[in-house]
Amino acid sequence: MSIRPLIHAGVCALTLATTALGSTAALAQWKPERPVKLLVGFAPGGSADTLARLIADPLSRKLGQPVVVENIPGAGGNIMAQRLSTAPADGYTLGMGAAGSMSVTFHLNPSATKYKPESFAPVTLLATQPNVVIVNNNVPATNINELKSYIQKNPQASYGIAGIGISNHLIAESMLSRMGVKMEAVAYKGAAPVITDLLGGHIAMTVDNITTAAALVKEGKVKAVGVTTAKRAPQLPSVPTLQEQGIANFDMPTWQGLFAPAGLPADVMKTYYQAVQEVLKDPATHEKMALLGSEPVPGVSSADFVKYLAKDRQQWAQTIKAANIQPQ
Repeated sequence: MSIRPLIHAGVCALTLATTALGSTAALAQWKPERPVKLLVGFAPGGSADTLARLIADPLSRKLGQPVVVENIPGAGGNIMAQRLSTAPADGYTLGMGAAGSMSVTFHLNPSATKYKPESFAPVTLLATQPNVVIVNNNVPATNINELKSYIQKNPQASYGIAGIGISNHLIAESMLSRMGVKMEAVAYKGAAPVITDLLGGHIAMTVDNITTAAALVKEGKVKAVGVTTAKRAPQLPSVPTLQEQGIANFDMPTWQGLFAPAGLPADVMKTYYQAVQEVLKDPATHEKMALLGSEPVPGVSSADFVKYLAKDRQQWAQTIKAANIQPQ
């Protein structure tokens, strides 16, 4: 899903807001008076946790108060989101959400999800990452057409996922559906065992984040057949996108955004939005994010982030229905 129109709109909105503020009496600027919690729905050391800490450090300096990352792992980020949804909307609890907890769950596990989209105040989009379709070296495929031919000739072929309903699972199902082929999904208890079985030849394919995938490809341990975003990944510039290979309008990045509980006061929202924009536009932040395979997305206003989320949720709903994916 393309974010370029949102970026443009966000930048325009920020410019207009800045102009308006400069031409009116100075409004009281909210600033936190004690440490702020940034909730992360995954264990320490993972990509989500690393990105949160990368953002938290400079954000602390902008706000003049510590931004303390608190890890609440479990259920693909849903436990963290539940905690955030019931926190006071006073500006002292934020959360870093992603597609699984903020989009997919509403369609895959609606009865089990204890919060709703309206439980949150989306502050801004933070970053996106491309994913890469990779196959084990025994699969005779270096592009999507060759992969399609292999699947058609080998109906027993399977692919690995780190859990039912996670974004990489749904990306793979969307790709396979639009290719007109089917593959059995084998669910594992994490990403590491997926890669182990891929390297061992027990599964034919997986969709993985750019950081892990690029390292494996460069070491010659797997082959990359396509990138899931609209533009190529800088880490693997020779690997074409799925769009380039004939799957029109295929743009499914992994993303992270900053959320607060619903009802966040406007002046608090303004403080966080402006502080985060300064962080995202800092060249030092760009450099550190690049090492994670992340691309910062500055200039997406809260209103535009809401629109982005609506499209994201619709996209996942269609994928879940088309693939008949059931929760476990």
